[in-house]
Amino acid sequence: MNARTTLQALRIGFAIACLCALQSARAGQYILVPEGTVTLIRATTVFNVDAPIALEQGDLLATAAQGSAQLESDGTTIGLGADTHIAIDAAPGGDALALLSGWIKIARTRPDATESLSIDTATLDGAMRDGAAVLHASRDATSLFIETGAMTLALPGHADVRQTLDGDHYAAREAGKPLDASTRPAPAFIAGMPLPFRDPLVALSTPVKGKLIVASQGRPATFADLAGWLSAPLGIRRGFVARFRPLAEREPFRSQVRQNLRDLPEWRRVLCPPPARPRRRAVAPVQAQSTEVES
Repeated sequence: MNARTTLQALRIGFAIACLCALQSARAGQYILVPEGTVTLIRATTVFNVDAPIALEQGDLLATAAQGSAQLESDGTTIGLGADTHIAIDAAPGGDALALLSGWIKIARTRPDATESLSIDTATLDGAMRDGAAVLHASRDATSLFIETGAMTLALPGHADVRQTLDGDHYAAREAGKPLDASTRPAPAFIAGMPLPFRDPLVALSTPVKGKLIVASQGRPATFADLAGWLSAPLGIRRGFVARFRPLAEREPFRSQVRQNLRDLPEWRRVLCPPPARPRRRAVAPVQAQSTEVES
């Protein structure tokens, strides 16, 4: 093989590697299929979405009080109940969601998956490779029922202490209390669960993948849009100061953050930065005096 042929082979191999990397990078991308209008906050802009759209890491979603939606990726379907607030997060070992409040149902048909789907809530964190589960979360409580497969649970801030529950198990935890696990869901959980979640989830995005819209005609996010997320007891909150800092350069967002600094202490350095240290004056080095005796 001459040098020219070798170079051509390397170029083809590099192109194939890039294509595979691109497909791999997009394999875990979610498609949002709304039923009604879903509010999407991307970067610092708010959009009202009523057609399928490809989601991005960091997207914050909220379904309407009478609406619903599904998130779909390769082998994963996630149903969103009404009035549900959820974020697309990132995890070292796979996909991740941050559930602020509301109802979701997860169905994963990937028995050979090596990566887990992580679900963070205010009082309980979970990870699932394969199976189906229904979760409900609020700012001070989380409850879930594992239908099939298994889920590994951990308390926020104590990821080294884990408990794995198999199918047909129910778990619940309130803030400041230990995890409570049993084989029967609480009556309140059954009564509050959305009726469609009683049936298996069916993927909807396959026929619409070629019709995905591009988010447009958005508006700048207001403090009211973000208040719940800014004070959320979730790990995703750690990146919000850098992300939403440009909004705090204008009113009324800046004043509204200032009024809530007790709940948003990480914003104090943005609104009240420490005074700049005075610059030190350069000191010229002292010339060493000669000790020689003039003759």
